[in-house]
Amino acid sequence: MFGIEDYTENLRKLWQEAKGYLELQKEYLIQDVAEKLIVLLSVAALGTVCLVLGAMVLFFLLFALAAWVGQLAGSMALGFLLMGVVLLLLMAMVYMKRKPWIIQPLARLVISLFIREEEEEDAP
Repeated sequence: MFGIEDYTENLRKLWQEAKGYLELQKEYLIQDVAEKLIVLLSVAALGTVCLVLGAMVLFFLLFALAAWVGQLAGSMALGFLLMGVVLLLLMAMVYMKRKPWIIQPLARLVISLFIREEEEEDAP
């Protein structure tokens, strides 16, 4: 009978250790996901701020360039029309190149956050 009590005591201790291990793994997973979300959100926030400020700078530079082209052409309306056509062509080019310029770099960023660290952890 003494052997059975030791056996059940060992099983109880093993179960407690397993529960503790699972709790620690759950906490680690939560912290890991939180860390990766913080990186993603900070990149998104920085990108948004840079995009807004860059758009404002671009707007004023293009406005000045349109006025200058208008003075050279003799008509302000022609200067703004030419800048509109240039912007339309630029927008079409960015749309056509959206996969290599926008989608693929973002996909690589997200994949590098979630995949590379797991590969490094698996390496001996």
